Amino acid sequence: MKYDFDTVINRKNTNSLKWDVKENELPMWVADMDFKTAPEIIASIQKRAEHGIFGYTIIPDEWYRAYIKK
Repeated sequence: MKYDFDTVINRKNTNSLKWDVKENELPMWVADMDFKTAPEIIASIQKRAEHGIFGYTIIPDEWYRAYIKK
């Protein structure tokens, strides 16, 4: 899959810690991603949000395995 890392997205006035700064200030102190999130991630979040319930959940073992190589 090909991802778009070239499209510039204006994040001013979006409550962005990095970009809602003083005029002519270059916010080099914030390590933020300035490209759109991968479509697979957006789709997964949308699928979860469509469920409509946002209560407390148990973290499944699969979540941990995603970070740990076994």
